[in-house]
Amino acid sequence: MESLVHAITSLPPDAVDRERLLECLGNAERNRRGGRMREAAKWVMQVGATLHKKGGPAMPLAERVFQHAVHLAKQLDGEGHSSDLHPDLRDALAVEQEGNNPELADAYTWLGATEAALGKTTEAETHYKAAARAIEERGVVDLGDKLLHQCIFFRNRDNREKYEATIRRWETAIRDAHKDGTDGDVALLTSTIGCLLEKAIGIAKDPNDGLRRSARLRGGPIARCAMRLEAHPLRPKNSSPSVGDVYELTAQTYDKCGDRKLCIAYLGRCAGATACSLGFAGLTPLGERLRDERGDEGVAFTPDLLDFGKKKKKDPPSSSGTSEGNAAAGGKKGNKKTGDSAGDEIDAIVDEIEGKDGSSKSANGGTAEKGAAKKGGADIYDDDDRKDIDEAEADDEGMPKREAAALQTLFSIGDGWKMRGGVPGREEIMEGAEAVGTKLYILGQQLFAAEAWRESQRPLRTAAALIMHMPYQQGAACHYLACAYFHENMRDKGGKDERLRAYSAGAFQAAAAARLSLGPDEPKAVKEAVGSLLFLGRVLVDMNNWRDAERIHVQALEIARQALGDEAKETKNCLQAMMNLRGKMRQVKEALDNK
Repeated sequence: MESLVHAITSLPPDAVDRERLLECLGNAERNRRGGRMREAAKWVMQVGATLHKKGGPAMPLAERVFQHAVHLAKQLDGEGHSSDLHPDLRDALAVEQEGNNPELADAYTWLGATEAALGKTTEAETHYKAAARAIEERGVVDLGDKLLHQCIFFRNRDNREKYEATIRRWETAIRDAHKDGTDGDVALLTSTIGCLLEKAIGIAKDPNDGLRRSARLRGGPIARCAMRLEAHPLRPKNSSPSVGDVYELTAQTYDKCGDRKLCIAYLGRCAGATACSLGFAGLTPLGERLRDERGDEGVAFTPDLLDFGKKKKKDPPSSSGTSEGNAAAGGKKGNKKTGDSAGDEIDAIVDEIEGKDGSSKSANGGTAEKGAAKKGGADIYDDDDRKDIDEAEADDEGMPKREAAALQTLFSIGDGWKMRGGVPGREEIMEGAEAVGTKLYILGQQLFAAEAWRESQRPLRTAAALIMHMPYQQGAACHYLACAYFHENMRDKGGKDERLRAYSAGAFQAAAAARLSLGPDEPKAVKEAVGSLLFLGRVLVDMNNWRDAERIHVQALEIARQALGDEAKETKNCLQAMMNLRGKMRQVKEALDNK
């Protein structure tokens, strides 16, 4: 301990808080003298963690500190020079302690991480394994925490063989704990989520379709684990990702694959699941609904959650014996889709998100002919791993009905909202509005990027309604919404639909108002507000409202000059737009005079 004190006092005074580190060492020494070795190890690890975070020249000293923490954690509490324990008894207790010692496991983990940063890979691997051995009798959660460090270590060094061996050891430990009954469902599900999340990261590194298989793992078994865990009220808070978090991660993975269709589908599921988990708008968490429907057994751990990637028994062939027969029967194999197939149509995306045919406003979501064609099929998924509906009955599009219903509940909020800009300092309209609104905004963005103008409107409008206390973000949602109305009118209505023009103008006005509410001291918001005003002016021109169009252009020009200056790009754009507008007004006037 004394040598560590000298080493710390020799550090530059601006490098670390030496006084705090010396205080921690003092507390460690007092605990050591009192025979509280584990507590002493904790104080020493605090010193090492500070040095590790500092990095650079402090890393060799951090290694020495963690080595001392390991030494302390190995000692028996109450052990000292005057210990009267029989040597055989002391040895037996030491063996038991080293296999049931979370402080020792933490010290070994820190030491391994520090050695890995110093390039001592052999020593780091040894100490990561020692960390796992130190708690292998304490349950699958603690063991999984340490095996995770081993997995990361081997994955970062592309040691595939040892990485997969560590994953298998983790999976075996979970299965054994379930078989022996040593851990409950909460611990088993928590550890399974951690194991499968790490496995998904490892799979993603495989160049042979690894990203897609990783997405299937996340959207399948991991999501099922998260849903089951949500049903247990005694689960540790924030210890594992929520169902919505898993769906969002799945969507991001499909986005990396270039599969926009499934990315959007899982973003919709993410929004619905997030709202349910928060109890937003009276919704019930998906896990609790699953327990109500299927009982305790339906939300318990089952070993098949760890079977991803293992070969499954094939279903017997249909009576027709051909893929054409399967397709005619609504079977999955005959209806398999690829990124280049007709299944990427935007209307199918809407069906997945809304659980209905977006081209119809009828209660059943479409014509009888279209509904019959889709009956019995789950079109958005093309294999058993991707088709994650074993936890809930699916609608005709393959989306769990409870998640589709949650989305419709959210969209109804936007349907009844009166368009207006938000202001800073306003409170959330209800608890959880920001979290849910943000998810819907992302969904709307993705649909907009897919040029699904009509389909993006409900999520964007609902997002704008929920994040009025965030005017900058709400301004962006309103601007996207206005553009969606504008593009739908131009593409589908030839620019002649007065209703869509009015909607677009209202949304651009709300976008500008929300952004301008932040004041002139926010130049980025001012620039975007000016852009919204110029778009509003264009829509007013299309509506032949020349007087208001000119007024809006003048307003945009004045705002740009005052906040950004005459030389700003936005100011020059306003001047050019004003000149163009007045040129058009002259042409119209001349045409009227010549009649």
